[in-house]
Parts: sequence; structure tokens; C-alpha cells
Amino acid sequence: MREDIARGPSFAELRPFKSATEGGPGQRTVFPVYADLVDLLAAEKGLPATEGPVPHTMATCAAYAYAGFGNEGDPGTVAMIMSRLGLAENRCRVFEQRVDAMYIASAAYLIQDKDRRVVILCYRGTQPEDIISILTDADVRPETLAVDLAGERHQVHAGFYRNMRATRHLIMQALARAARGESVDPGEKGVRGDGMEALYITGHSLGGAMAALMGVALVHEPRYAPIADRLRAVYTFGQPLLGGPGFADACTRATNDRDEHILRDRLLRYIFDRDVVPALPPRPVGPYAPFGREFHYRRPRGTAEGALAFAAETAIDAVSLPGDLLRGQLRRMAGRRARAAGRSLSALARGARTGGWSEVRDPGLHYPQMDSLAGLAVVAPLAFFAARLALTRSIPFTYSFEDHGPGHYVNALAPPGVLSEYGDVR
Repeated sequence: MREDIARGPSFAELRPFKSATEGGPGQRTVFPVYADLVDLLAAEKGLPATEGPVPHTMATCAAYAYAGFGNEGDPGTVAMIMSRLGLAENRCRVFEQRVDAMYIASAAYLIQDKDRRVVILCYRGTQPEDIISILTDADVRPETLAVDLAGERHQVHAGFYRNMRATRHLIMQALARAARGESVDPGEKGVRGDGMEALYITGHSLGGAMAALMGVALVHEPRYAPIADRLRAVYTFGQPLLGGPGFADACTRATNDRDEHILRDRLLRYIFDRDVVPALPPRPVGPYAPFGREFHYRRPRGTAEGALAFAAETAIDAVSLPGDLLRGQLRRMAGRRARAAGRSLSALARGARTGGWSEVRDPGLHYPQMDSLAGLAVVAPLAFFAARLALTRSIPFTYSFEDHGPGHYVNALAPPGVLSEYGDVR
């Protein structure tokens, strides 16, 4: 186990060559990005914000959780970025555990504002250059979730669950300190204020999966009630599926001691356009289903592109499967595709002109689990390389690794005209 702690810079330290009022007419070109970010995070008591500063902050935090050198995380970078956003002089503590033979490459950041009112728990996602991190995603064997949901125990993705469990005990110790008004840095003594008012959990990709599973464990472990009462929301970006339909249904129906549907109403899943990861694991490894509120970003496009994407996916499935397996697969797919096609293309036509974010309220229109391995082995890689060439950039592939990049989520969730995390006017 590895731990490290960093302190975020003050606003003055972030702008050593600028005055506090420097900027053009009507514009602010100095930090923080959100001057009232702590108050915004602490004040949210109803349903969580689906757009604006809060989801943008969570997406940015999840993106910079990838910072590091080799296999080690970099709390200094995360602390700096969160200071720029509005949490000046924050404390950022990282917990990491790595066990290659068990496919564990777990990293979690705790960011606490200087007044100790707000804590963000952010999990790092799959590192592209780290084979163990990638094998974690591929470890799809089911594992029993050690949390009681409506009197039953459920099976979930083994790799995601094991990585969440790897650091959970240390995270809970630190959150207990925060709830008492202590620093998440054990080297700092004393109590400040009334303790943690609000807790947010977030992550991108594998990090989103761990964030969602931590939310499940936090809400349904009775001994965690003092922490769970402060949970305002779980924000995930490009999150893969976690478990089967029974598990998803139990999460949707479950309530806390105040009859609140935390996992149904306060877990927000964001999907950028054709991001392949939210459709994984593919159906051949077993049925998986989503839970929580789903928000989908679509680039503006025409109905013809949607029809071409559907035809291209079907053709690739056909040429990617041999003989008898092909015939069986086509029979199983035919009814499902026929029913889904009309709904999907109708939805695409309605959003073709404007694009942007929309909440998926019809369960029949949820981002579907990938039907075959062809989408993962053929479609998504082709789309990734096609996006790099001007001539092929507009080909409407159904899935794309390109759309999984955390920067897409940061940019798509940034409010109009807001400064970037580097102080640039968008």
C-alpha cells in the first residue's frame, strides 16, 4: 500500500504575476474558476445538479486523477487542479494498492477543502499504458458483493469490486476523520468547524465503476451511516456496467432509513456520444444492466448517419462471426435490433439538430450492452483510427474508443463561457 499527501496552492500562489482584479472588460482571467465552489458543493441538499459547476468539477477531478509517473499517482497535480477550480489550499491524499497477480491497480484520491466542509472521493480509471490496469477491466468473472440489498447478495464484476475493496478500509478511516472535522491528513491535529457537510464520489472509466460500487457499499452498510448521511451524489463518466439485471434492479429499488432512493436518484452516469466503455462488458460474457440516472451527450448529426451506423454494425457483426455461430447470433440479434432500431433512430432524429446532453428517461433507450465481441474487437478500434483522418472522421461508427477520453467529458460539461482549469476563456 502506498500513501501520499499534497497541499493545494492558494489563489495568490496560482497567479504570481497577476493582480486579483486583472482581466479584460467584463471578463475574469484569473483563478478560481468558481469563486463560490465550496458553498455550491456544501449547499446542495436536493437532487444533485446535472449541469453547471458541480458536474464540471467532478469530471475535471476524474480526468486529472490519471496524473502520475510510472504506476504512482500524483496528488500534487490533483491538488493544484482542484485549487484552480475553487478549492484553494485543499488537502489531497492518495491511497494506492497494486497486486499484479490479482489484477489490482487501485488508486483513490481524497480532496478536502481547507475549511473541512467538503470532501471529494475520486477513483483513478484504467491507465492506457498499464497492462495490469487493463486486465482489471477484463477480469469479468462474477464475485459476490458483500452488501445486503433487499435481503439478497448479488454478483458483480470481479475486477471492479476487488479494486474498490483494496483501498476501502483506509478511505473509510479518513472519511471518519473528516466527519469529525479533522483533516484527512493524519499529520494535522485539531478539529475545524462542524465536520464534513458534503461528500461526493466520482471517477472516469474503471474509476467510475469503483465510485459506483463504493456508493453501493456506503449506502447499504449500516455501520457507514454517519458517512452515508453526508453523501450528496456519485458522478461517473464513461462508466462500464457493474452487474446483472437483478443487481441493477435491487440498487434501483433500495432506500435508506429516510426512504430516499440514493442509488436511483443520486448516482449520475454520463456517456459521451459513442463511448464504447459504457456498453461493456459485452453480452457474450453474461447479462449486465445499468442503474442510476443516465445522461447522454450526442454530437449533432442527421438521421441518415444513424441508419448507416446501424447497417455498418450489423455488417461487421456478420463478417466477424463464423458459420453456425453467425446463424445463431443473427437469429438472437434480429428481434432485438428490429425493436431497438426504430426507437434509437427516432431519438437520434429528435436530437439531430441540437445535440448536447439529455437525460435518458425511457428504460428502453438506455445505452445498450454490446451485443457481440465484434464491437469491441473491430468497430471501436476502427472508429478510434478513423477519427484521426479528415476523410474518415465523420463515419458513424456505433462505438468508439476515441469518445472515451476524459477530456471529452470535461469539455462537454463545461458551462458556456467558463474558464478552463488553466485559466483560458473557452
